[in-house]
Amino acid sequence: MTQPTNPHYRAVLTTIGRSLQYFFSVSRSMGDNYTTWSQEALIARVQELEKSLAQYNKQTLPIDNVTATTIPPVAAIRPKTPPPKEKKKRAFDASRYSTRLIALKFAYLGGNYNGFEHQANNPTPLPTVEEKLFEALLKSRLVAPAATDKPEESGSLVKFWPGEEIAQYSKGGRTDRGVSAFGQVVGVRLRSNRPLPSRPASRGRSIVGDVRDKEEELISPPPSPAEFDDIKDELPYVQILNRLLPHDIRVLAWAPNPPPDFSARFNCRGRQYKYFFSNPAISPRNNSSCSSFSGRLDIAKMQEAASYFLGENDFRNFCKLDASKQINNFKRIIYESSIEEVLTSRVGTGSGIEAPKMYYFNLRGSAFLWHQVRHMIAILFLIGERLEEPSLVKELLDAEKNPRKPQYEMADSRALVLWECYFSEGELDWVYGENEEKDGLMDIVWMEWHKSRLEEVLREGLAGIVEETKRKATAAAEAEELSKPVPPADKNKGHILIDGGSRVLHRGKYIPVMQRARMDEVEVLNEKYREKKPERVSGKGKARRAVDAAAAAATEEVEVEGVV
Repeated sequence: MTQPTNPHYRAVLTTIGRSLQYFFSVSRSMGDNYTTWSQEALIARVQELEKSLAQYNKQTLPIDNVTATTIPPVAAIRPKTPPPKEKKKRAFDASRYSTRLIALKFAYLGGNYNGFEHQANNPTPLPTVEEKLFEALLKSRLVAPAATDKPEESGSLVKFWPGEEIAQYSKGGRTDRGVSAFGQVVGVRLRSNRPLPSRPASRGRSIVGDVRDKEEELISPPPSPAEFDDIKDELPYVQILNRLLPHDIRVLAWAPNPPPDFSARFNCRGRQYKYFFSNPAISPRNNSSCSSFSGRLDIAKMQEAASYFLGENDFRNFCKLDASKQINNFKRIIYESSIEEVLTSRVGTGSGIEAPKMYYFNLRGSAFLWHQVRHMIAILFLIGERLEEPSLVKELLDAEKNPRKPQYEMADSRALVLWECYFSEGELDWVYGENEEKDGLMDIVWMEWHKSRLEEVLREGLAGIVEETKRKATAAAEAEELSKPVPPADKNKGHILIDGGSRVLHRGKYIPVMQRARMDEVEVLNEKYREKKPERVSGKGKARRAVDAAAAAATEEVEVEGVV
């Protein structure tokens, strides 16, 4: 038998052997026959032997310079299993792949995001939509990360975004926190499945990155460059990104061949917004003695006021003035401006009470200023409450007569949707995702809609039951109240501000907009900012004026019929 070489093993075996030898030698010398002993005698004998054994061990240890305290437990002297070797990830080599400039059209619900635009050096309480888009592009390696081949091991992926110039990235519009978009467009240069001229076609097959194994089934080996089809043989951009994006951000389509210098911002010929609201705007019963507003908006007056926005006008009184931007041109062209009813079936509450109607402010124009749409609908709400007349819009559009903006609150952001970005006809040919994709776009959107719709039905039913209970308690007074015509707003009482949100905002005595305190003129605001922070506007004013002039020239060329 092979003798153990470890001194700890030898010490343990020697101790056990000597202890057994001592025990049996004592037993033989005593000549005891334990079969005749009583239980008490046996116990006493065992205790005597244990005591003798302990004394013997003290005399015989240490053994081979190994003491009892140095003898390790069995678990400690077992050989350790070597850790498994880490699988080395393959580095991504962007030079092995060709790239191409494309346009992406996508939609998102803005409630969970801090707006669209990513703020690189300004942390936000919520992520931005652009941040999630950048993460998906980097994780799929459709855009090569900067600085490292393994951005997922170093924290947030967004810090490795290569920049707008390298990625040739541009966006059609920017939305604020809470604002949604159903037709947002960006331009970006992505990795392509088209083989490089000097590379064998077999090397352009797989996607490299975390999603490689999941996406390989979607990609077939590309043909030679001469046979490459721009659509059929290309990477399935829509499917790849939708697998990585949150469910409330969905890529709808991609355009394969935009112009070489395409910019989603400057090539955009117009944008359409829709602002949704209900009528009644608040519960008709959520009234108090502080206000005479019944909750019902005057849609006809709002429609009249909205029509005054049409054409080219100066919208300095319908936007948030920011002197840091040094803007001087506030003229914009509005092609469509109307109040429309949402044509959808209303869910009955089962109590015979009619559910509120839904409307939207439809607005389509060449370009828009900061918070312009929310200022426009805020004025329309005041008119709908009968606190102002439709002629207020004309007054505010007259920049020569009223160059200083009166102070008023803009509308809430949640109901605003960037509906569409328009480009010249034939400039972008959209390619939509596959119809038979498992767990595809429609399935995911339908599940989210179904959940929200059920919640709506339940809440509407609860509201109907509460309303019916109150109606039964005050049937006579109710009939008399509803038979009266809607009274004009009493401006001497407090008023309720309608901002498009779900809150009921009680305000004090109403002050007409044209009688309120006003801001300085735009030129004065810009000059004050230049004097206060000259280092921040050095060259910016000249650059801004050049951009304004280019935008004005572009809008003059775009006619209503020319926008698709």
